[in-house]
Amino acid sequence: MSDDLPFWVAFSHVRGIGPVRFRKLLSTFGSAAASWEAPFEALREVVGERLARCIVAARKMLSPHELYTATVREGIAVIPWDSPAYPALLRSLSNPPFLLYVEGEFSFSVHEKYIAIVGTRRPTPYGVKAARFFARELAKAGWIVVSGLAVGIDGEAQRAVVEEECPTIAVLGSGLRRIYPAVHLPLAREIVRRGGALVSEYPPGFGPRPEYFPLRNRIISGLSCGVLVVEAPRKSGALITVDFALEMGREVFAVPGPIFSPQSEGTNALIAQGAKPVQRVEDILEAFGFSAPAPLELTEVGECLSEKEALLFSYIDHVGVFKEELLERTGWEEGEFFQVLLTLEMKGLVQEVPGGKVVRV
Repeated sequence: MSDDLPFWVAFSHVRGIGPVRFRKLLSTFGSAAASWEAPFEALREVVGERLARCIVAARKMLSPHELYTATVREGIAVIPWDSPAYPALLRSLSNPPFLLYVEGEFSFSVHEKYIAIVGTRRPTPYGVKAARFFARELAKAGWIVVSGLAVGIDGEAQRAVVEEECPTIAVLGSGLRRIYPAVHLPLAREIVRRGGALVSEYPPGFGPRPEYFPLRNRIISGLSCGVLVVEAPRKSGALITVDFALEMGREVFAVPGPIFSPQSEGTNALIAQGAKPVQRVEDILEAFGFSAPAPLELTEVGECLSEKEALLFSYIDHVGVFKEELLERTGWEEGEFFQVLLTLEMKGLVQEVPGGKVVRV
């Protein structure tokens, strides 16, 4: 732990201190600790009188080291923007969150392919079916589905991923100990259990506030290579995520819907404005230069594979998967993993390529 990190945590408790103001404090005082302890007059010069008073009031009530210790004790990781564990895609933004709270064993550095799936809170049966289908198939193809745990499309997509026993990332508009909506608390726990993660820029005890959700949507876009919108009326909050995605240069995909359905007016309008229409998973994979992973066919590779060899082989495609990701997906011990991998290599079914990826031959 950096000696300065508890003070980062303390500043995250001060409403009004976002990435821009926090960066100004660091550049002025040199560290979060020095910023926390700076005189009122000096703070006022940097962040204005109102926020300076908020900081002074906060430091009378909060103990940075106690806050940090209590957070870590609850099993929540604290990841500052200068940490190697911070998501690389998110850090590439001009002003990413200066701190993330993360629950779960998920490692952002192990995975490269992230796709956001968002949509209306009031989906039709068509929208539910589409969300679950694309989420499930993308997860099976090695993509990490990112969404907001909201009722509707978000929740259906993430539930489909955990049913496949794959990891997914839920970004919250509240703290990690104030899951919103509460009805998705069991889903949140399942996401963590299945190797995914809950992510928030807000301290664990912070409840949901209306102004938090657009910022939550910015993180969803920032974590992802692209955004897939599944059903959205013209004024859907999901379209805020699309706006952020366009600003960031991310790919935007939309599932076309019935022309008489109000729940598809937003997605159909996106397509008219240039979003890529999606009817097959391949439409998304091909946009990123990938092909759909070939399914395991024992008739093609011979029926001499053991159960574990077949399982590992099924996780490997012609695009390539990092060994670390394969090890994480199998859940095996390293020795066992590399023994099975070596067997597949000796059978001429897979090979390691430069960069640490394993591909089907």
